[in-house]
Amino acid sequence: MKITYQLDGYVPKGSCLQGHVNTTYDRLVEIFGEPNMGPSDKVWTEWSIRFTTYDEEMNEEDDHYVTIYDWKESHPDHSRIGDYRWHIGGTYLSASWYVTDVLDGVETMERTDA
Repeated sequence: MKITYQLDGYVPKGSCLQGHVNTTYDRLVEIFGEPNMGPSDKVWTEWSIRFTTYDEEMNEEDDHYVTIYDWKESHPDHSRIGDYRWHIGGTYLSASWYVTDVLDGVETMERTDA
């Protein structure tokens, strides 16, 4: 199975907290690029990412939408300095697994820029 990921501004209905990851803002920018979602009433920094799985045996493709974001911080710099406990959102628990796998350098993950 091959998995690709890219920034995507779509956040599906029903998306909610699926887990956390401890890492730095700089590491997330290095892996995913600059945050692509604007600030909102409870979030300063957010990435919206589409992971696409390809099952070559079954000839199937499936998209999974994931968000990584800070939550209810009083200032945007709180999540941008040092290690931070980022929230991972999605519609399935696998959202957390995808983010963790990318940060851990799993070889089946590949960034695309479409």
